[in-house]
Amino acid sequence: MQSNIRNVNEKKEKEIIEAVVTTTSSQQSTANNSDLEIEQVIEKIDLLSQNENPYLVSKKIEDLKSIFYIKLKEKTAEKEVIILEETPTTVQDESSEKKSKEITLHPLEIEFKTSYRKFKKIKFEYRKKRDGQEVDNLKTKQQIIADIDKLTQEDESIKKTFEHFRILQEQWKNTGHVPQTENNNLWQSYHHHVELFYDYIKLNNDLRDLDFTRNLEEKIAIYEKAEALLNEKSFNKIHNTLQELHEHWKNVGPVKRELREELWERFQNISKTLNKKRNDYFLKEKEKDQKKLIQKEEICKKIDTLTLTTIFSHKEWEEANNQCSELEKEWKDIGRLNKVENSIAWKSLRTVLNNFYDKKNAYYKQKKEEGKNILKVKIIICEKSEKLQNSTDWQVTGNQLITLQNEWKNAGFSSADQSNKIWKRFKAACDTFFNARKVHYKAMDKEKEGALKEKEELLLTLKEFKASSNSKDDIKKLKEFSNQWKKLGHIPRDKIKINDEFFDLINAKFEELGLSKKVLAEEQYKNKVSSIKGNGKAISSEKQFLRLKIDNLKKEISQYENNISFFGKNKSTEPLRKQVEEQIAKANTDIEALKQKLQILNKG
Repeated sequence: MQSNIRNVNEKKEKEIIEAVVTTTSSQQSTANNSDLEIEQVIEKIDLLSQNENPYLVSKKIEDLKSIFYIKLKEKTAEKEVIILEETPTTVQDESSEKKSKEITLHPLEIEFKTSYRKFKKIKFEYRKKRDGQEVDNLKTKQQIIADIDKLTQEDESIKKTFEHFRILQEQWKNTGHVPQTENNNLWQSYHHHVELFYDYIKLNNDLRDLDFTRNLEEKIAIYEKAEALLNEKSFNKIHNTLQELHEHWKNVGPVKRELREELWERFQNISKTLNKKRNDYFLKEKEKDQKKLIQKEEICKKIDTLTLTTIFSHKEWEEANNQCSELEKEWKDIGRLNKVENSIAWKSLRTVLNNFYDKKNAYYKQKKEEGKNILKVKIIICEKSEKLQNSTDWQVTGNQLITLQNEWKNAGFSSADQSNKIWKRFKAACDTFFNARKVHYKAMDKEKEGALKEKEELLLTLKEFKASSNSKDDIKKLKEFSNQWKKLGHIPRDKIKINDEFFDLINAKFEELGLSKKVLAEEQYKNKVSSIKGNGKAISSEKQFLRLKIDNLKKEISQYENNISFFGKNKSTEPLRKQVEEQIAKANTDIEALKQKLQILNKG
């Protein structure tokens, strides 16, 4: 019964110590490993695989596996953001060879899986070898128990028997672990046969008491070593040392019966005190982990809110990505939790990060498709400009190229790698045309300088013109001024205002002649037409204006005629009818005047 209680206590003690040690050591290990580059993670796995006992590094390698896949996710996400495609490596998985199904893996993942499988194989071989060794140890210890049992049946001297017993005890101590399922029964059997042996040699009290005294001293020394652990700060050392002391206690023979319970109770109490110390620490760590878990969950919520609203631009995604990286760093800086809660926290982080990067990648995939379409549009614009670059229709082609330039600006953004080459072609075509037009206009401007000088002289002559008593001769002279002005031709574009000055002046001279409104209006309109001659856009606009005005007057006439049909033939409506008829007559007169202007405009 007492032995069962002792085993339960030892099992409980071992679980608590392993939980604390695993938490503290893993925190430090993970914190350091998180700073490794993804290639360094694989190198560290290869290095740890060389350990003599793979079980001592198994937890570290599992942590490295988790870190590897987090970093691989980040690495592949970054590549998709900048829209760079890499040809994936294709491997044939062993489990799918029969199905002839191919899966694609990142080259780094292939390298990782190779190293990880190598470690798994080493671990399996080690476990297989250890299991075999434990079976051999079990047989050895069973034989030691059988040999102790035989000692009680031999006839040799007590001294020699006892010496033989000591040798068997030493063999027991030096024999390693046995299978866990056999450990408890084996220990009870050993302890039982040791007590039977001591009962067997009880006739030789001196020898027995001497051994009891030696065992007492050894167990007191074990107790004192356990007591010294109260001042030890390393829980890892407490755990390992206490385990060794308990194993040592088991292997030390019995003491006097009256001291056994008291001595065991003292050792058990100090073990409980150490267990409580570790347990208290573990509970405090658990409370800290709960707070850390809450903090980590809050950060995960913040990451999740980054994409709750739709993000429409590269700049916004850059800002969101920076915030996500900062929050992820803040999450990691909080530190590692215990195994269960750490798994929960990592699962939450992976979920929100996957959600974030999935949306980010979807955005850039869409932008990539849009970029392809934009590039197609820009290629078409470029090809159009290249067809126009050698044109000498300076006005029309210039307007067409300006329109194409606006279309390029409005086509949208495409990556520099894709559009730079097309942009250089487009710019070269535009530059070719506009440089040629500039040279042409520059040459023309030199020719126009002479016309400008003559026009300036003619304008001075016109200013000096004075009306005479003969208006017909004056009209003829003014018309000669207009004709002469037209014959002088074009002038530099930056001096074009002199035309307005001339026609304003000649209109004023016509007014001074005291002509009728109709004749004056006709002459002034002829001067207006002369002022816009050669300007196709202005002439087209004037024609459109006149036609629109004629159409509006025709609509007014139609409306007036419709209104007259409602008037009755009586004296009360006669004044109103007459007024409408006058308005119709005026509209017809205006239409004729406008048509005459169209004729003048068409004659040029």
